[in-house]
Amino acid sequence: MSMQPPPGGYGPGTPPPWPAPPPRRPLWPWLVGGALLVAVLAAVAALIIVLTRSSDPGPGDPVAASPSASTVTVTATPPGSAAPQPQTSAPAAPSGFPTDGTLKVGVDIDPGEYAIRPTSSVGGYWERLSCLTGDFACIIANSVVQGTGYVTILPGDVALRIEDLELTATGNPAPAPPARPAPTTPVSGDTDAQGFVGVPAARCNHTNPAVVIGRTTASLVVVCETGAGRYYYKGVRPEDGAAIEIDDPAPSGDGFAATNAGVQYRISPSSLVITEGSTLLAEEPMLQYWSR
Repeated sequence: MSMQPPPGGYGPGTPPPWPAPPPRRPLWPWLVGGALLVAVLAAVAALIIVLTRSSDPGPGDPVAASPSASTVTVTATPPGSAAPQPQTSAPAAPSGFPTDGTLKVGVDIDPGEYAIRPTSSVGGYWERLSCLTGDFACIIANSVVQGTGYVTILPGDVALRIEDLELTATGNPAPAPPARPAPTTPVSGDTDAQGFVGVPAARCNHTNPAVVIGRTTASLVVVCETGAGRYYYKGVRPEDGAAIEIDDPAPSGDGFAATNAGVQYRISPSSLVITEGSTLLAEEPMLQYWSR
């Protein structure tokens, strides 16, 4: 006879067919550990931020410039306005005079006293000029300079030519020209203080006074002075009307010498001598001569 289990389960004393589930582990250790880990990470991040900020210069802290780089200051520009351009220093303008060349008086250089110093080990050179034709007669005075010295440019000079010389103005003015004697009576009734009356080719321009008036056996000549203390020569041959005018004749002895295209006209109380190099072209005895 088989036995049936009692209704509702196993009988007394019969063990269950599977083990009972283990008890549930509490969650609070995990929660506490996670909170501690988050707190540690937050503290480390805050420490890094503090150290980083402390190494950056503040608004009032000096900034050391790199010795190999220049410091550039940038100014904020409002929207829509042009960006400011970097400020650069303009190069210093050249001062003084060139050490070589021809300086025109009143244009490139003023009359007065100048200190001179050679820029070459072999020395320098200067010459004051009464004309710019390149002829030897244009040289008023000249000098080779081995050390420091001075040169004075007069108001009547046309130019100063220099080679390997440094010029520095001393501020001392040029000496006043000597007073000229009062003009005497011209040579004849057909002349006045400007030359030959009614002969434009042998008469000074406008109000320029004559300093020399001469009549030779074949020519009428006159040397005129401008208001700037410069001279010009005018001559005419009455026989055929041939005339010439030459700028910047130079005082020569007791008269003047004017040069044009290699031909020189030398006027003196005794004669008018015309030469080309060593060739004598004409020698006209002076019949009448007047000088101021």
